[in-house]
Amino acid sequence: MNLFDIPKNIKTIGASQPVFMKGNNNVGVLLIHGFTGSPHDMLYLGKRLNEEGYTVLIPRLPGHGTSSEDFLRSNWKDWLRRVLDSYFDLAGMCEKVYVAGLSMGGVLTLILSSIVNPPKIVSIAGAIFVNDWKINLTPFISIFSKKLPRENYNEKFEDKDLNYLSKEYWQYNWPLQASHLLKLMKIARKRLKLINSDILILASEKDQTVPIKAAKFIYHNVSSQKRELKIFKESGHVMTNDIEKEKVADKIIKWFNEQ
Repeated sequence: MNLFDIPKNIKTIGASQPVFMKGNNNVGVLLIHGFTGSPHDMLYLGKRLNEEGYTVLIPRLPGHGTSSEDFLRSNWKDWLRRVLDSYFDLAGMCEKVYVAGLSMGGVLTLILSSIVNPPKIVSIAGAIFVNDWKINLTPFISIFSKKLPRENYNEKFEDKDLNYLSKEYWQYNWPLQASHLLKLMKIARKRLKLINSDILILASEKDQTVPIKAAKFIYHNVSSQKRELKIFKESGHVMTNDIEKEKVADKIIKWFNEQ
C-alpha cells in the first residue's frame, strides 16, 4: 500500500467511529467487530457493559467503515495490530482487561488471547470455520478479482450510514480480503492450545455464516480450565445486534461479573 496515494475523500462515517466509554470499576473490556462490520455492531453490548462499570473500547479495524477502496488496502496484519494496540491502551488504563469479539473479531480475540492471555474472554460466533467452502479458494481467486458483486443483494436501510456501508461493503464479495480472513482463521486454529483464559463461547443455531461446529471446536481445543459453551436459538450471525441481543449481553455481563 502506498500511503501517499490515499484518495482525499476517505473518512470514517458515524456508525463506524471507534467508541470509548470510561467506567468506574477499573476493569476494561475490549470489543472487536467482524469482517466488513463496524463498531456499531458492538455498541449495544458496549453500553450495557459500561452501565455495569466497565471501561469499554470498541476500535475500528483498518479499512472498515471508510470505503471499499480503503478496505482493499488493509490486511490481516493491520487488523491484528489494531487489536493488540487497543489491548495495550486499555491495559495502561485498567487493572484488568477482558476481551470479546464477534465473527472475525472472535478470531482476533482468540489470537490475541494466545499472546497475552487476558483473565476472561468471549468468542461470539467466532469464525474459525465458515459455511462457505469457497473461502478456501480465495487466495487463488484474488489473483484475478479482488471485488465481486453479490448476486441478488438488494438490502436497503433507513439509516444513511448503514446504507453507505451496504453500498461500499456488503453488496460485494471480497476474495482478497477473505483470503486475509482465511489466514487469521488458520492462525487461530493452530494457537487454540495456547489459550488459558476463562472463555465463554457463544453461537446460534440460525447463524448462516458460522457453523455450530466452530464453537464446539474452540471449546474442545483451548487449554482453559474454565470454559462454557452457550448456544442461542434465534439469533442470526451478528448476535450482538440481533433479535436476542439483550440475552447475549446478559450472558456476557454475567460471565464478566463472576468472581
